[in-house]
Amino acid sequence: MNDGDAARPDARSLIARMLDPHSWKSWDEPPRDRAEPGSAYAAELARVRATTGYDESVVTGEGTLDGRRVAVVACEFSFLAGSIGVAATERLVRAVERATAERLPLLAAPASGGTRMQEGALAFTQMVKITAAVATHRAAGLPYVVYLRHPTTGGVLASWGSLGHVTAAEPGALIGFLGPRVFESLHGYPFPQGVQVAENLYAHGLVDAVVSAEDARTMAIRALDVLCAPREGLEPGREPEEAAEPVPAWEAITRSRRDDRPGVHDLLEFGARDVTPLQGTGTGERDSRLLLALARFGAAP
Repeated sequence: MNDGDAARPDARSLIARMLDPHSWKSWDEPPRDRAEPGSAYAAELARVRATTGYDESVVTGEGTLDGRRVAVVACEFSFLAGSIGVAATERLVRAVERATAERLPLLAAPASGGTRMQEGALAFTQMVKITAAVATHRAAGLPYVVYLRHPTTGGVLASWGSLGHVTAAEPGALIGFLGPRVFESLHGYPFPQGVQVAENLYAHGLVDAVVSAEDARTMAIRALDVLCAPREGLEPGREPEEAAEPVPAWEAITRSRRDDRPGVHDLLEFGARDVTPLQGTGTGERDSRLLLALARFGAAP
């Protein structure tokens, strides 16, 4: 894909759209290949590097997002279907660990068919290292925002693609653990139409939003304004000058049931800012009676 592909930008184009202009700084070092010299795998790596202009399936670095310094890890699907092997894992883990050490929010943009088949089971085990690095980042109280792109499948989705504090997806993106052809070859029949599409995952509470790259930038800015806001040293709320008279129990019940009583949507619209609605639990569960959102009330996140 190229810069002119508005719907499906490649990794570099996506980064350029999401970050502030001219703020990108690469963290990438030359990858240490697992391919034996002269092997078919080595020849394939050389070919795909020449045709795509990428040296591996992941790009890492930093930039600013609305002036805020952030770390970024992004997959490039044109490089062996965005597959993750040992060299890609080393690059990803270094970037996540650096983001943790420098206390930077981390933005991830997966687009991958999963682990690299040319490297066998060893590649599959690498997902544990990436997941552990992201878990450490989160445990340090640092934000992790994910933008799932077309397609995101396999171990990438099952591990670091599923750990975001906020998770958005590209419109129409194929997202699922088993790819549709793999599922059909195993079971003899296809997935129902539209099951593994981003919009369906949103409807079932697995992702928080389905947005374009430009809108993903806006969503990430808003989410980080809350997730990065200070939680200490805030002005305490004022106590009422006089304690209110106790309200009889039945009156309290009738007040709560008044038709004109403001609801949570009114509270968020008129009393909060930087509101980012969150959808479901991330495991396919949602309840229309429960609303979850990131927001700030005054200075308090």
